[in-house]
Amino acid sequence: MMMKKIIFRCDSSSEIGLGHIIRCLAVARTVSDGKVIFATQKDKTNSFIDESFDVFFRKENENEEDFLLKLVNILQPDVLVMDKKYDYKLDTLKKIHEETRIVMIDNICEGLGVCDEIIFPNAHLDNKLLKDYLSPEAISKVKTGLEYVIIRDEIRELKNKRENSLHKLPVVLVTTGGSDPEGILLKILPWLNNSNINAQFRILIGKSFKFKEKIYEISKLQKNISILNFSSKELLNADIAICTFGITIYELIYLSIPTICISHNPENAQAARNLSKKWGVIEDLGYFNDVDSNNLNKAIIKLLDNKTHNDYIERFKNLIDDCGAKRVGNVIMGG
Repeated sequence: MMMKKIIFRCDSSSEIGLGHIIRCLAVARTVSDGKVIFATQKDKTNSFIDESFDVFFRKENENEEDFLLKLVNILQPDVLVMDKKYDYKLDTLKKIHEETRIVMIDNICEGLGVCDEIIFPNAHLDNKLLKDYLSPEAISKVKTGLEYVIIRDEIRELKNKRENSLHKLPVVLVTTGGSDPEGILLKILPWLNNSNINAQFRILIGKSFKFKEKIYEISKLQKNISILNFSSKELLNADIAICTFGITIYELIYLSIPTICISHNPENAQAARNLSKKWGVIEDLGYFNDVDSNNLNKAIIKLLDNKTHNDYIERFKNLIDDCGAKRVGNVIMGG
């Protein structure tokens, strides 16, 4: 049997972060019986992809839909997996569908109804958003929910190494994403520095973080605040976390770390509200423009309370397993 050729179309940048690339890599590694190619824009944030897979780069200023048509024409894939926020037109996806199977991940667009499979690998989707694009029958076939949440291998390996009881001096982990395009950390770090909360604050900075120089310019940080390069191993000792909405939120839930969620934009803020309302697994503070030092401090104190902390730990039990990436991979392969 010929090996299937699968193209993952996804991007990363300091503006949009690394989330789309990271989860596609996690899924691609489950596809053992296929030839995987990544199609992406050239950017310093995704140079690590070619360590594992072949990469086909989009030219600078090349139209997205022209790029897709070229991909299909040149590489002739069996499956095109699209994990990119873009309003793909119906006519374009119809042309592509004549040549290959289409799997759309976490995107709503005009051409959605042409796709063979639609996957929202999260637990916050509001199905009402799909009504203008899909029939009720098609909506019922969308793959979404906690069982499709994608957990990276390096996060899975931490699961059984963590202890969930609070440290005598609690550890508060702070991460605002791989790039933090809105500079949320610049806003909240001075608040943490001026707080009187008895805890260690460990600030994790990603490789693509946009404001490194400005962070290090902040003078006279308290002794209980450390600024560190991002490492998944830092999650091992975290009692609670402050995190921007995205893939990392689900990883923290998987690791049973009670988390305060702040959103980069209104769309993410709505998604966080949906997740909080449905499952009660994050302390949602909403859109970062609406957050102040007072409600952030109150949320930290709340989650460091033993009873509240334990209540969250109980809610996390058996909520997310480690098979989401494999399930998405099986859908992509037609299983």
